[in-house]
Amino acid sequence: MENTEFRQEVQNKAIKILLNSDRAGVNISMRLGKTKIGLETAQKFKKVLVSYPFESVKSAWISDSKEFNLPIEHITFTTNLSLYNEDLNLYDAIILDEYQLISINLWEYIDGFKPKVVKGLSGTPPKGEKASFVNKYCPILYTVTLDETSGITSKDYEIVVHLLSPSNENNILLKSGKKWSEKAKIQFWENKYKQSRSFQDMLRIIQSIQNSDTKLNYFKTLASKIDRGLLFLETTKQCDEIGYPVYHSKSKQSEINLELFQNEEIDKIATISQLSVGKTFKNLKECIILHCYASTNKSQQKLGRVLNYVEGEKALIHILCLNNTRDLQWTQKALEDLDQSKITWKNI
Repeated sequence: MENTEFRQEVQNKAIKILLNSDRAGVNISMRLGKTKIGLETAQKFKKVLVSYPFESVKSAWISDSKEFNLPIEHITFTTNLSLYNEDLNLYDAIILDEYQLISINLWEYIDGFKPKVVKGLSGTPPKGEKASFVNKYCPILYTVTLDETSGITSKDYEIVVHLLSPSNENNILLKSGKKWSEKAKIQFWENKYKQSRSFQDMLRIIQSIQNSDTKLNYFKTLASKIDRGLLFLETTKQCDEIGYPVYHSKSKQSEINLELFQNEEIDKIATISQLSVGKTFKNLKECIILHCYASTNKSQQKLGRVLNYVEGEKALIHILCLNNTRDLQWTQKALEDLDQSKITWKNI
């Protein structure tokens, strides 16, 4: 099936499903026109509230409304958190874009108004407890996965997981004046967590892995070898120190850098999560991901940025992972829904 024909078929089916049920959600993989589906659905109601998690998602609605000549004057836009300030009964329909990011508490708040019409849009389905809440309040009625679109509306892809060994070098200075290694630090907090099972100790494990010098130094080397790519890091500090233009909430240069990157005037941009949702980039074949959470949603959103379809092209996604640590379990979990034949685990 041709690219355009497949996309139109998915859009038509998704819109029909959304309009045939008062409460309905669709999980539409990247590159299939999720925002256009939302806009078309919104045209059937007089007064619509659209919630979004990031400004980039709202921007996609505005740009698509212009591209497809679909009016938005009857639409009120609000962030997910600002939903708490809205009287939801004032609207004929509520559309939750990237609704997999809605918190459980917010779902309960929304349902407290007993709104009749609630529509959910997502590129990646929620899992676990959140999935049960989504299906309770806004059932998922149609899903098109990333692998179903591969080679049709999205590039085929290859994922390389770079398995790194935590450093044994004693270069981390403690307040006591003693030094310990990255490996020892991670193991120390693992042992503490086994005894305490406390959130704080788990947070220490996560931070130790996220801030790994082994991963960050390898990331810098790998970034220098690619021609054009998205660079996903974990903190604004890491973005600022890596040596490339940045896009994050603390940089006043972010929007300028984003425009330069979209216009292919710069070849690399360092970001955290803001560019993992709601943006499409031209001529982009590679990305590097410093850290994978045990979440298929977050991982697929990030790799989806490089899958804009170009006939005959394949996207290359690099993921960094500390071997023989909890990082390996997280990465395996994050990638479990993808075609395993497209994933290479490479010992470094």
